[in-house]
Amino acid sequence: MRSIESHRDGGRSENSDPSPDVDTTRRRFLAAGAVGIAGLGTFGSASAAPNTHTLTIDGSGSPTTYSFTVGDTLEKSTAEGATIDRSDQVIERSAHGAVSNGKDAYTFTGDLYSFTFDGSDGINVLLDGEPAHVGNRPDHTLVIDGVGTTTPYSFTVGTGTATQSDAYGASVNDSDHTNEFGTSGAVRAGTDAYVYDGYLQSFDFDRSGEIAVTIDGKAAHIGKRPDRTLTIIGDGEYTSYEFSVSGSIRGVIQIDEHQATVDSPSVSGAVGDDGRDTYTYDGDLTALTYPDDNSPEIRSNDDLVTRNNY
Repeated sequence: MRSIESHRDGGRSENSDPSPDVDTTRRRFLAAGAVGIAGLGTFGSASAAPNTHTLTIDGSGSPTTYSFTVGDTLEKSTAEGATIDRSDQVIERSAHGAVSNGKDAYTFTGDLYSFTFDGSDGINVLLDGEPAHVGNRPDHTLVIDGVGTTTPYSFTVGTGTATQSDAYGASVNDSDHTNEFGTSGAVRAGTDAYVYDGYLQSFDFDRSGEIAVTIDGKAAHIGKRPDRTLTIIGDGEYTSYEFSVSGSIRGVIQIDEHQATVDSPSVSGAVGDDGRDTYTYDGDLTALTYPDDNSPEIRSNDDLVTRNNY
């Protein structure tokens, strides 16, 4: 019997939308092309001499929402006949808006770090009069601000891997670590930033510290998200497993061809060949078992875990 608990101590709750304030649907685009824009450098890297740029977003009929993050000063504009709408928001270096038959425009300095949109039709996005190639840019910018106490954190994203960025004046540190399973780092009084595609799947941090986390300038609601993502990778042989957590099993992201039984806070299942089973959960991993003659790779966010720890 599968039983997913939707609440835990501290007020966390399951939310069907993994990012309530941010559009996460992978999008159609008209302005696609080669990666990189002349004069703007690479994704996630501030320009040496930030000039003012104009971004125009031209709707094609159906309502289309969008959000993006830039390197520095960001303002609404009437360039190219665009209208200025009260419903479009500028939050520091990020913007959220919508177009249908009209056109929105913004001026900014620095790079265009990320851009995402969602709608039944495409939109045409121009940067300084040329295609902005938004389909080749990351979807979102995640910013983690420290408030004075060293606070370790880790997270996973729903598509691909996150990449360190210097958006919002963040530092890029060798001590922060990313692999295909997740990202981990720590902040004290500074800022860490990442760009990524898809949605923020889980986020965990040391509760003795304090951090402020935003996605495209808006609160990331990390308290409503699962703490961690557990991934079990088969080693070429059929491998059964069981595990338990101190909180609750929040979601089943992927199940290999073999059936799993979820009775939160415990799970029993199996992977075969090079299959993967993936779950999200709250709290700590408290028990982990699998057969003596098998050794599947198991990751909790980006951390490698073994049954010897439990």
